Amino acid sequence: MNRRTLADTSAERGWALRTGWALAAVLGLVWMVVANPTSVEAQTQDRTSTMDDPRVGLAAGPGDTAEEVFWNMRLVSYTPKPPEFDHAEGLAFVNSDLAFRGNLVYQGNFSGFMVWDMTDPANPRLTSSVLCPTDQGDPSIYGDLLFISAESRRSRTDCGTEGVEDLADQMLGVRIFDVSDPANPSLVKNVQTCRGSHTHT
Repeated sequence: MNRRTLADTSAERGWALRTGWALAAVLGLVWMVVANPTSVEAQTQDRTSTMDDPRVGLAAGPGDTAEEVFWNMRLVSYTPKPPEFDHAEGLAFVNSDLAFRGNLVYQGNFSGFMVWDMTDPANPRLTSSVLCPTDQGDPSIYGDLLFISAESRRSRTDCGTEGVEDLADQMLGVRIFDVSDPANPSLVKNVQTCRGSHTHT
């Protein structure tokens, strides 16, 4: 004798319900494709358009001599760096990152940092520049304190540029600057770490 329990019936109903929902979902997708084939075609075109990347084959070069391509942006200003941050010695030409506070931009550099007033984006104004080698220079700002990563064998505790002969003068870690007066940043503290600081948060 074949007996069916309430549990068997519930299991069958659950299976039928799941199968019904899955079938409805598949039929819905098929209907969307048949009813609106242009949207599928447009999506396919969008995916393949990235294969024609305009960045491929761009010429390299320092400053504004390199070719450039950008989307959804326009160049408002090209303002050269001060000379002490624009030469090959000590990788001074290498910028690292940016930090923002109000209309000010703190531009990290392997040889220190610059503070730019961006009140008029078409005419950025250099508020100050601090020569202080780090070979990293990632900035972040909190209140009136600017934190700069340092991980260079040439980084000195006094921000000197003559290199390190005595390891007691070496700085590997995070430099903290008081930027309450952005025109006159001052070094407050060097926080030494075991291996220096590449990026901090």
